[in-house]
Amino acid sequence: MALCGLCSGFDIRALLLHSAAQKTEETGMKDRNHVDGEDYRPPIPLFYAHYEGIVGLQRSSIQGCKLCSLLYGAWAKTLNRSDITEGWLEKTFQGHLYIGCTGWIASRQGVPYVSLTQKLPDGRSRELCHFEAFADRGNIPSDGSALLGRSVYEDPSQEACLAVAADWIDTCLKKHEKCNKIWEHEKGLPTRAIDVGDISTPPKLVTTKGKFGTYIALSYCWGGDSTFVYNDRMAQDLKSGMALGDFPATLRDAITITRALRIKYIWIDALCIKQDDPQDWAAEAAQMREVYSNAIISICAANSPTTRSGIFTNRNFELPPVELVWRDLADESRKPHRVSKVYLRSGSEFWDQSLHMSVLQTRGWALQEGVLSPRTLSYGPQQMIWECVQYQADESGRITRPTQGYRSKDFMQQLISGRQKVSINTLQTLLVKLSLKSPIQENWWKSFSVADPYDKWNDIGEQFMGRSLTKDFDVLPALAGIARAFHSALNDEYCAGLWKKEILCSLHWRRNPRYPADQSTRFDPRRPSEYLAPSWSWTSILGRQSVISANWKTRDALQTSTERVAKIVKVHMVPKGNDPFGQVVRGELVLRAPFCLIEELPPVYSLDDEWVEKAPGSQSKSPFQRRMYDFVRDTEEAIYEYYQQHKAHENQHFAAVEIVHWNRSPAGVEPGMDFLLLESTGEPGGTYRRIGHYGLRKYELPEEENVTAGAYAFMVSENEAYAELMKSKWKTKTITII
Repeated sequence: MALCGLCSGFDIRALLLHSAAQKTEETGMKDRNHVDGEDYRPPIPLFYAHYEGIVGLQRSSIQGCKLCSLLYGAWAKTLNRSDITEGWLEKTFQGHLYIGCTGWIASRQGVPYVSLTQKLPDGRSRELCHFEAFADRGNIPSDGSALLGRSVYEDPSQEACLAVAADWIDTCLKKHEKCNKIWEHEKGLPTRAIDVGDISTPPKLVTTKGKFGTYIALSYCWGGDSTFVYNDRMAQDLKSGMALGDFPATLRDAITITRALRIKYIWIDALCIKQDDPQDWAAEAAQMREVYSNAIISICAANSPTTRSGIFTNRNFELPPVELVWRDLADESRKPHRVSKVYLRSGSEFWDQSLHMSVLQTRGWALQEGVLSPRTLSYGPQQMIWECVQYQADESGRITRPTQGYRSKDFMQQLISGRQKVSINTLQTLLVKLSLKSPIQENWWKSFSVADPYDKWNDIGEQFMGRSLTKDFDVLPALAGIARAFHSALNDEYCAGLWKKEILCSLHWRRNPRYPADQSTRFDPRRPSEYLAPSWSWTSILGRQSVISANWKTRDALQTSTERVAKIVKVHMVPKGNDPFGQVVRGELVLRAPFCLIEELPPVYSLDDEWVEKAPGSQSKSPFQRRMYDFVRDTEEAIYEYYQQHKAHENQHFAAVEIVHWNRSPAGVEPGMDFLLLESTGEPGGTYRRIGHYGLRKYELPEEENVTAGAYAFMVSENEAYAELMKSKWKTKTITII
């Protein structure tokens, strides 16, 4: 059977029109700053009664109802388990099923989501999964255009699919006032570009010699393939022109897209930077901000892990869409005036969450490539997604406008063009572009109640931390373009990932360990292959995403009394070349701060899983000294940084310097102090290297029976160390950290 009796009675048109007619005033959400009150549509989860439980839905699916198969399949996918039995379903998932709509904001989500909801025996409801209703392009019901998504093409290389992308860019160039205010159609071309040619003319590498023109930039993953590049061996072939079929698939497809969009040039880093010439590489890497911000668009090969993978990969949908009837009724007799075909598909496959979680978003360079570009055309696993200053459009039919909590190109392009200084409101827009937040979670950004330019830079850095680089030494160049954009607005000195005016706050970074895929060792043992940055910068070591800055501003907002006891005497950076935002060979931070020698630290981390258990305990009589020892021995992030940074030398000693101290706030923030842990380097003049960061707190002890023995012992040891420091007075000393 095509549809069971219950599914045959479901009217998709009535549901969507009813959803669109919902009034914001009835929700109490009008004028709330995290939604647009005027176009918010509240949910109607219990619109159409379906089966009395999941078991009934499962049985109908097995019997061949296509809609039940879609509903059940989408829900079962969320469980991520294969051992689903009727008995387990009857016991665990009791309650009547309903088809309805989620709440939605028309200007941000474009079209509503259809929902499958279960009403529980106790009267509560739980949403099980989401779906999208859509229609074929060219066959859209007249009263459903604003409520229905659009079909996506199985093959993105189809002429019709490329025409959708061409229409997006044409609309942007001709009709988007915001986009055209901050982007002139022709800008200076990069030093080199690929002239894409046409069917009869092969692509070739050209030197632009200062010409102005229009070009596309490519953002993609090399995937370890470094053979098809501009170097001495391939220079002549590239300049003479090579058959399109000789290019690796990802580069070949990007050239095909460029031709389809009728753009003459494309910039591809592997082919436009001389890969065996360090001087050329350094000079061109310093131009990344201009290369991507001056491109008319950037093509993002989001679903291509290597240059051999290609952009034009077939879209494979786990759950096939189901055809439904759109009944356009003429009168109350319910006689159809016109019947159109529409479809329902699983919504999870088309959220742009899948794009933000794509392989390209794990790549360090891709962060600035996407953020700096005025427009991006991204090829994800299931669809194309267009982003510009004025709106986002998905191939699946969602057209949404950027908002303070949604998209960021408006902010970045004004920052790049110098038309806007950093402000609290516009900086809030930057995070979603860099994060993995779903657009459905519209109120996620409310937590950023204390907005600050430096906080936003740190948020960028935290996102960057979670990405990978083929070459460790690219850590600063891969961030340099965004750093330049912020530098023009902050008017501050850039210090290898930190900013001089806020450097004290930014010293409180932490990096989580990387773990080996084969679980052969406790941590990934790899250290940086060469010098990356001074030890006081988070760019100096490897690791996963973590936290950069201290939350002093939050404590200030909670009315704590915060004292920055350390003072900056001098910061001195030595760049490797002429680019102050690129690689560095040395950086010195001179601090004047309370200083204390640490009596002993445990042996540096070994790859033995039982290392912590084997390490002896501290024999010190000082509670503070014991806390430092235990912290470095027992805390994963401390063990990892110590392992990454430590370089032993004869007669080495360790120390702690206090950076900040704060008292209890009326809101209940515990008093405490933050320290940097240092080791001597053995250099003449007595320089130090950072090996960790520690925050000491004074706790109000709970009843001992209300917490675990370990937690209680930890709080007691913290309080003893805090009490010792409050009685003692450390000598203030001027030290140099490298």
